[in-house]
Amino acid sequence: MAGLKLVTPATSPMGPFFGLPWQQEAIHDNIYTPRKYQVELLEAALEHNTIVCLNTGSGKTFIAVLLTKELSHQIRGQFQGNAKRTVFLVNSATSANQQAAAVRTHSDLQVGVYTDMEATSAWTFHQWTDKINNQQVLVMTCHIFLHVLKNQILPLSKINLVVFDDCHLAITDHPYCQIMKLFDDTGSPRILGLTASILNGNCDPTDLEQKIQTLEQVLKSNAETATDLVVLDRYASQPREVVLDCGPYLDNRGLAARLKVELDEALNFLNDCNMSIATEDIGPTVISRQVLSDCRAVLQVLGPWCADKAAGIMVRELQKYIKHEQGAINRKFLLFTDTILRKVHALCEEYFSPASLDLKFVTPKVLRLLEILHEYKPFERQQFESVEWYNNRNQDNYVSWSDSEEEDDDDEAETKERPEANFPSPFTNILCGIIFVERRYTAVVLNR
Repeated sequence: MAGLKLVTPATSPMGPFFGLPWQQEAIHDNIYTPRKYQVELLEAALEHNTIVCLNTGSGKTFIAVLLTKELSHQIRGQFQGNAKRTVFLVNSATSANQQAAAVRTHSDLQVGVYTDMEATSAWTFHQWTDKINNQQVLVMTCHIFLHVLKNQILPLSKINLVVFDDCHLAITDHPYCQIMKLFDDTGSPRILGLTASILNGNCDPTDLEQKIQTLEQVLKSNAETATDLVVLDRYASQPREVVLDCGPYLDNRGLAARLKVELDEALNFLNDCNMSIATEDIGPTVISRQVLSDCRAVLQVLGPWCADKAAGIMVRELQKYIKHEQGAINRKFLLFTDTILRKVHALCEEYFSPASLDLKFVTPKVLRLLEILHEYKPFERQQFESVEWYNNRNQDNYVSWSDSEEEDDDDEAETKERPEANFPSPFTNILCGIIFVERRYTAVVLNR
């Protein structure tokens, strides 16, 4: 295949140690050996219009780049002569940059990226022509390409290949579908569709074949995937999923129920307040309702101890809002919310000391998470006092529970007063993972 070269240590002019870590910088980015299933799908795409169906991370974009390079003789030379253009279609600007980067990395072709519909729709025909003359591969959003076709800026006869990223969108009311309606049966460019989700949603097994056929008809293509699925599984991500049943929180002391009543009554009061406001202003109760609903969510998911920590963080943030709030009504609602959060803290102090973690006041979900993380407990070096000290070395954990408003330092000033020190990590990186949460306060409190 054109442009592909397999370099092995034995054949490398750099000697038998070519490819070792200290020589990685010498390897060109455009040297890449395709996997067996990628070559198989490339051969199918060279023969006919193809929809490539592969898992995320299995190299669909690289297949599109390989096909572009195989057909690159059609796009080299003068556009005013016989040269054509290759078009990559995407659904978002982020995807456009990713596709363009892949083409630039694995080929020497000139690539143009077009994602601003408002700007490009104002271009003249001469401006478009100047761009197209100097770029062999055009990566653009589907809306811009539809504009280009409808205004006959780039005729289909001058395009050799159109790549549809996330091509399953074509069976919905989407610009992909409108673009395909402009393709005729003769003289149209080669089509390559890329998708990891050919069905675009849930589907009854009895409708599976019909759904695939519909997509094939819309894109005038054949759906293909790797014949050797065992080889494909070797390269694709195959995570092991485990579902853990943590059980409900048993509120033996009745604290969680008391806190829930306080928060629910406060939220009901705020919801009953019908305030007339100007359309451009946010309602005077919006911040209060958001804060209290976040605190209630932390209580339900993490338990009373975490709700107390969240209330402390929220009080500190509310103090800043109150200090800068000019509207009398808005200020009163913020003060009301501040009072409720202080009441939450006062109730918690009746049951436990906020200074130390009391596992009787966290939910089974938190306990199970702690058990999982404990299995990966990192080695702690002696020069650091504790893990908590290291994690919080640049955080201000102080929460003022008084009514004083003498805190004149804003976040920027505080940051300047406490410059970040370049501490080495005290851990060996045994565990690497992500914990997904629904609200930011949940993440903040879990960190504590």
